[in-house]
Amino acid sequence: MLKVLIVDDEKIIRETIADLIDWNSLSLQLIGTAKDGIEAYNIILDEYPEIVLTDIKMPGLSGLDLIQRIHAVNKDTQFIILSGYGEFEYAKKAMQYGVRHYLLKPCNEEQIIESLRDVQKDYANYLTSKDSPAQNFIARNMNLNLMVGIINDSLSQETNAEFSYVFSNYKRYIDFDNISYELFYIYFVTPENYPILLDKLQHFRDRSCPGITFHIIYVYNTMIFFFKSLNDNLEQIYEFLDSVALEQAVSIKYRHDYCPSLADMLTELIPHIRKYEIIYFTEGSNTLSIYNYQNIIKEVQRLTASVYSPEKPDSTQAYLELKSTLASLSDADFLKQLAASVIIFSVARLRSFDMVDAAEFLIKLEKEKDCGEIAKLLDEQLTCFFEEYHSQRYTGDISHKIQEYVEAHICDSGLSLKWIAENYLFMNVDYLSKRFLKETGCKFSRYLTDMRIKRAKEILASSDLDSIQNVADMVGCGNNPQYFSQIFKKSTGMSPSRYIKMLHGDVGIE
Repeated sequence: MLKVLIVDDEKIIRETIADLIDWNSLSLQLIGTAKDGIEAYNIILDEYPEIVLTDIKMPGLSGLDLIQRIHAVNKDTQFIILSGYGEFEYAKKAMQYGVRHYLLKPCNEEQIIESLRDVQKDYANYLTSKDSPAQNFIARNMNLNLMVGIINDSLSQETNAEFSYVFSNYKRYIDFDNISYELFYIYFVTPENYPILLDKLQHFRDRSCPGITFHIIYVYNTMIFFFKSLNDNLEQIYEFLDSVALEQAVSIKYRHDYCPSLADMLTELIPHIRKYEIIYFTEGSNTLSIYNYQNIIKEVQRLTASVYSPEKPDSTQAYLELKSTLASLSDADFLKQLAASVIIFSVARLRSFDMVDAAEFLIKLEKEKDCGEIAKLLDEQLTCFFEEYHSQRYTGDISHKIQEYVEAHICDSGLSLKWIAENYLFMNVDYLSKRFLKETGCKFSRYLTDMRIKRAKEILASSDLDSIQNVADMVGCGNNPQYFSQIFKKSTGMSPSRYIKMLHGDVGIE
């Protein structure tokens, strides 16, 4: 946000201009007023305002003298001259120092605002063109790397205090507090169309606002760009974005945020890009890739733990964010690594999913090469986890007692709901059957079979048993290994012996 100082020896003029203009709407900061050139000179040396609105003829140090002195110290300061009739000779002398804005007293609000906007544009163009091409090249590359460094260091920060710590490391190079920024999000930009839109945006900038640097980010179907609020060009940007047509099924959408400072802008932006593995950052013709793997791992771990929160709204939010994060990844090996972490963490939180199931799922996942297919399988599994976790949390006391009893007596071949009703709960079996179905969404007979298969998988994975007869006995199928093999194959799609080979990597999943 550019800083403005008003200088005039007439108090009513100083205060009227100060109160008349809506400075925030112009992305300008009024730092104060001065009654003469001497007072103004001291303020300028302390505050370094970019724009000085000054009377040309004042007692003591006049506006012209002020311009001469400041021009010798800091040629970046832009002046708007306030002048009465018969003082044009003063104005001509001021123009020798690059002053190009002249207002004749008395002037109205619209004239002042128009001059301020013109100065903003001139200031932006001046900063872009004042150095030699070699100096500009060095400055652009330095700024590019500074901004990339700030973003990279901010990705792992979550609180305002942590952000402030990162910003403090760069404060000597970049102003985080006094310059406002415009931030645009453009949604539904496919990877194929991103280079096309980037080229269109760069041409628009060169044509419509050449003095402004666009900082451009691309992450998974979203382009983001931001820039200093140096002039009033937002309507042109809206018109440009409204006119963009790309050859894709869904039209782009965009959102604009005004940020009072760079610190505010980064604090708003970083949480939106933290979940992406690679962040592409472009300034001009230069593009750098920011690799965010470590922060992705940290974020996935946090979200996975939050999925199993007892508070369902918090759990639901984490579940949706986790699915979105995993779906955005494009590195298949990295996605498999994260999948293993999520699946293993989930084992201890679910009743029907154990380490054998985890191994089986991860073996299936390992055979996939396409990132989209891996993400799809993982998405389906996460949905099952989420639904089961919240359904089991609300299982009634009676059904919970039945489940605990089954888990403890799974090897009993005589186990049945009728036996549990008559010998353990002492209740009507028909009532128990309906109650169990209502509370769990599953018939008891199906639940018992699933538990026998689950226990069988654990045994087959953790021992070197040669005899299917032994496994059948241990999961309550008695001396009927044929029946056990039938229900095992019906449930898993393979025989017990083939399942053992699959766990050892000898065969694939059927």
